[in-house]
Amino acid sequence: MDELDEILGAERKEPTTFHPVNERSHDAWFPGNEAASLVIQVGHIWEDLLALIELRANAADEYSKRLLLKYGIIEVRSLIEVFDRLQSIVMKANTFDPRERQGWREITAEEKEKAKELFKAYSEAKKGTSQKVIDIRNTIGAHRGCLDWQQVMVFWDSVTPDLINPLLATIPPAFDFVKELDLFEWNRVPREGSIEVIGGMLRPEYFEVTE
Repeated sequence: MDELDEILGAERKEPTTFHPVNERSHDAWFPGNEAASLVIQVGHIWEDLLALIELRANAADEYSKRLLLKYGIIEVRSLIEVFDRLQSIVMKANTFDPRERQGWREITAEEKEKAKELFKAYSEAKKGTSQKVIDIRNTIGAHRGCLDWQQVMVFWDSVTPDLINPLLATIPPAFDFVKELDLFEWNRVPREGSIEVIGGMLRPEYFEVTE
């Protein structure tokens, strides 16, 4: 009973989620499947974007502001890649069937329809942004593969908030909805010899009495 007394008497900390820089403790919940890893990664990229936006707001000159925005655009490219993978997992997820009264990591038909609606807005905004973001990354960003200086100047002129703002506006509504779906595995090892997991959703249909 000593171990049980220790567990029950331990100070209960607020649950936290793994962060590669700020939260690596045993109390943190770590992703246990690809969906959870992707939803965490989206959150981390968004956090980086907010930090760059804050730095840009406090920058003293126009060059510094544009430079920081360029790196923000590179982060947007990473965000698109990760968010597209998350979108694929959501839309390919098994659909919950109330008649089966069982399942694991499924979403309802209504949830899938709502996700489809939110992802449609994201996809429409991405059409006008994605290729230009790739071009900026490859030309004046991470790769710098272009030596056509006229083209380089054109891409620098494209580094404006208007390029990414329409896309970024569509991501929080979709992300806030998706992260509440029953698709994510989480686990942690709060103490040696023990592991905690977050199980699947217990839907009311599981407990309905059938005649």
